[in-house]
Amino acid sequence: MASTTTVPPTMKALVLESLPEGASITLKTVPTPEVQLGSVIVKVLANHMYPGTVRKWTNRGDTDFVFTHPSPMIPGNYAVARVVAIGADATALSPGQLVIIEPFVRGRDNGDVQILWGAYDGPIPASKKLAADVWRDGLLAEYARTPLENTWAVNEALLCGSPANGGFGYSIPELTFMPLCCVAYGGLRGIDLKAGETIVVSPATGLFSMSAVAIATAMGAKVIAVSRNTERLKRLQEIFPKAKTVQPTGDTDKDTAAIMAHGPVDAFIDISPPEATGSGHLKSCINSVRQYGRISLNGGRGDPSIPLSYIVAVLKNLTIRGQYMYEREDVQGLIRLVESGALRIGKDAGIPVVGQFSLDDWEKGFEAAERDSVLADMVTLRPHIE
Repeated sequence: MASTTTVPPTMKALVLESLPEGASITLKTVPTPEVQLGSVIVKVLANHMYPGTVRKWTNRGDTDFVFTHPSPMIPGNYAVARVVAIGADATALSPGQLVIIEPFVRGRDNGDVQILWGAYDGPIPASKKLAADVWRDGLLAEYARTPLENTWAVNEALLCGSPANGGFGYSIPELTFMPLCCVAYGGLRGIDLKAGETIVVSPATGLFSMSAVAIATAMGAKVIAVSRNTERLKRLQEIFPKAKTVQPTGDTDKDTAAIMAHGPVDAFIDISPPEATGSGHLKSCINSVRQYGRISLNGGRGDPSIPLSYIVAVLKNLTIRGQYMYEREDVQGLIRLVESGALRIGKDAGIPVVGQFSLDDWEKGFEAAERDSVLADMVTLRPHIE
């Protein structure tokens, strides 16, 4: 039997529809979802408004990498919430728990079927069916039905408790940074980054790439941050004073030399957005990696090829790994890293929450998310405020 608390029969939600003239988002009153096996019902406390996804929901931005999705749907894929009802097969979650929710949903009978829940229905018929028939609706709503596998309990007393009582003092909106960090953590684990190694992070000043700087530092690595954004590099070095910074000039040889001036480079992680397609920093960063070095490609660039000499890759024994999202153990490891205090988040990682908006003010929230992404600051939508 499912365990539940009282939830209203209807709720407010943002509904995304694909129309002949383009995408349309509307705030509507819809039925509150009911709990089923393999899921929980949560009260959504804060959604992270990642500007790249906002642009794709509203048909703006690049066209090389299209986020297809069922229509209509409730979008939204990174959130902090409180459990209000659990399915009969839930064994670890219970009503009242604070949880973070991440969107990398896999088919339960075939892990190769993958969707970004609330954003992208994947590239194959099986993934599109999974999104349309089972996980159509995401998190931009007062309540949501979430997959058990993507709903992670966190230590609320520790994370949100007062520092005077041994807590970290994070706000609920700051915790929305945690599920985003899973992407970079998966990339760093994928190339087996070790304490004491030196890693180049580029472009280093976006939301995902800033998380890579924070995580690599927490893992005990030395970071060389490469970015053209002077203001963000300055803030990054204030937060991570041991990190080295390089501003690329566009001259591959000079930029490679500038990176290598900070010592032998063991690894490089790239988390470039689609807007960085064609940027020359990729070649400079790859060229800086030493013999037996490792390279992780995590971004969304649209380049048709990697700027790397075949013979150089052979002679240097390079390992090049493409990384799409992360594994379940990466999420568990990321939570442990935050709860240990080694990985700081939110303003402590140089990414403060600068805007909080209600569902009624979603349009202002979307606008703020795009505007404030220049400094990689966080904007949240808050369906409920406790």
